[in-house]
Amino acid sequence: MRAKVFTAIVAVGLVLLVGNAAAASRVAVRVIPLFSPNRYASRGAVGSMVPASGSAVSRETALLSLTHGKLENSLLGGKPKGKAVISLGGPPAPVTIYVALPPPGKHHNLDRYPIAIVGGGYRGLLLSSSTHVPGLVSIADVAPTVRSLEQGEKPILTSRSTRDAPAQLSTMNARLDAAHFARRKSTRVLIGLVFGFAALAWLLRSALFARASLLAIPAMVLASTIASALHVEHAVALWSGGIALALTAPLAVAARTRELLALALAALLGTYAVFLGAWSATVSLAALGPHPEGGGRFFGLTNQVETLLLAPALALGALVQLPLLPVVALASLVVVGWSRLGADGGGLLVYAAGFATLALFRVRGRVTVRRAALAAACVIGIGLALVGVDALTGGSSHVTHAVGGGPGSLLSDLGHRLRLSWHGIVNKTDHLEIAVVSAVTLVVLAVLRPHSRTLDAFLVALAVSLLVNDSGFDILRFGALVAIAIFTWSRVAGVGD
Repeated sequence: MRAKVFTAIVAVGLVLLVGNAAAASRVAVRVIPLFSPNRYASRGAVGSMVPASGSAVSRETALLSLTHGKLENSLLGGKPKGKAVISLGGPPAPVTIYVALPPPGKHHNLDRYPIAIVGGGYRGLLLSSSTHVPGLVSIADVAPTVRSLEQGEKPILTSRSTRDAPAQLSTMNARLDAAHFARRKSTRVLIGLVFGFAALAWLLRSALFARASLLAIPAMVLASTIASALHVEHAVALWSGGIALALTAPLAVAARTRELLALALAALLGTYAVFLGAWSATVSLAALGPHPEGGGRFFGLTNQVETLLLAPALALGALVQLPLLPVVALASLVVVGWSRLGADGGGLLVYAAGFATLALFRVRGRVTVRRAALAAACVIGIGLALVGVDALTGGSSHVTHAVGGGPGSLLSDLGHRLRLSWHGIVNKTDHLEIAVVSAVTLVVLAVLRPHSRTLDAFLVALAVSLLVNDSGFDILRFGALVAIAIFTWSRVAGVGD
């Protein structure tokens, strides 16, 4: 009898021991008042956390994003749906995540908040596989990191040892702020360059300035990235404009033939693609690039840059010999759709539609309903195939997740994008006015004769973009700007397009 009692006591003790061990393996998440990264830098890893997606944030939406592990844009309320996947507080744990959140009330989503992870081998600077910017963390990274650590899997948030993590965070935050405040001026410089060259082209009937109007678009996007690589934090727009002019002028002068213009466009686009692949953080911290401080897209191509670079990519496809068109198209689709470069699913369909339309014009010269339907089917097939290859080779993004979720997931994602796009247009009066003027401009250019194959392909792609992307305002305003450059180049430069 005593032996049985002893055995039972031992068994209960073992159960309690295992239970305590399981409890000890848990990860604790603590919300604490605003703190300096120096407080935990010697004991763990530190970072700066973006608390929301969109232009506004509140403590309520930040708490929901923290516990749910996902974001909802502030234009749609900022409150993610579903159930919380982690709880806050709890007993002491081997790994503790400390975060500070916005104060009560609604605020502009510009400030980033400190985050620190102590224990579990975390040291130095936090790294996030969702942001690709060392030290920058999304609030939606915390919950999946907790789950992964508890299950013994590789988490979204890791770390790397560094001598002075707080100083590196300070530098990164300064560059983010510089890019944010330079974005509007950089956009104005871009518009000034494109319109300025286009006006000179029409006034002087100059093919040189017509080429410059087209080349200025990728040149300015690349120049903004170069300014970021040089860590320019003051007069960013001025520096970017100067670099863009230095790139555009000699290329426009040299590109007197179709072949040379194709080489110039390929050089600008190819260099930017190299930055995307090799130095994605540099692109993220550029004024014309992702807007990581807003929590929407942290790396890769935004709808803005996607729209800007679509025209030079299509122009390159129109200039090269027909056998090289598939090469240009495939390279463009890989850059836009590969998860390691940012995976823009909408952009993948947009570029596929543009190049399919261009191919129809170049091969047949006349588009029929049957050929258009065949091209549309090819676009969808190519898009799904590239996403599948990306997933099979280890790629992971919102695109692979949406496609992997089946038709229901895809339709839900599309509906969400359309709602967000619409709210982005009508949310502000000036946005609505600019969008209407841009749309009218695009319609006028679409009906003018004679047609340009490049412009028509661009307009088809732009229509697809409005259906599958979530930034209708940017698509319309930058689409109109780019369309004017294409129209000027095709008419004044006499490229036979």
